[in-house]
Amino acid sequence: MDNLTTTARSHQRVFIVEIMGRDAGFLTMYSGISSGADIILIPETPFDFERDLVGVLKKRANAGHKYHMIACSEGAYPDQASLKRDFKTITQETIDKLPKDVFGNPMLPALNISNILVKELNLRDDLKEVFKKNGVDFECRSVVLGHTMRAGTPNSFDRILGLRFGLAAMKLVLDGEFGKMVSLQGTDITTFPLEEGVNKKYIKPESDKLELRDLMVKIRYKSREN
Repeated sequence: MDNLTTTARSHQRVFIVEIMGRDAGFLTMYSGISSGADIILIPETPFDFERDLVGVLKKRANAGHKYHMIACSEGAYPDQASLKRDFKTITQETIDKLPKDVFGNPMLPALNISNILVKELNLRDDLKEVFKKNGVDFECRSVVLGHTMRAGTPNSFDRILGLRFGLAAMKLVLDGEFGKMVSLQGTDITTFPLEEGVNKKYIKPESDKLELRDLMVKIRYKSREN
């Protein structure tokens, strides 16, 4: 995200970055907030295309911003009203016809939501006019990070943590404690039953991360206006 921000700034572009997360938006939320993304879309809070993308981009352009970064979970989706009202390239039927995984859930990565959003934004002449009025040519591109997020050289903490996990797991085996997994809680290695460890953890509506995300969106264009 930091590297893409450099490109977005130098070429005055809108980047929509698709990040892993079909049902839970932790990766997108942390990536977006820490890298200073201007818009963050996650599965837990269905978005309104007109309000959360077009409207925010117009306000940012009018406030003098020349580039824009959008962090988007692969499972982010519009609410039903917005899907029917704002979208030209997909419908509910598009989503219903997606291939299903072994659990019967639609395989959302096949939808490529970041590319869909680029297509939809490119159809908005009113948005292009706002950009043009502010001396910027509208150019929007999508980037799918995919497994790139899992790459990179481990630092010393990562290497030692792997050894600690291995040691803790081996102790469980030697003690005959099966059906458990090891986990880092704070600075300590702890164990949990597997059924508890595999439960999906969603960003809750009352989370301060959601509040922080929404405040950051407003601050980023209002600070320029004032």
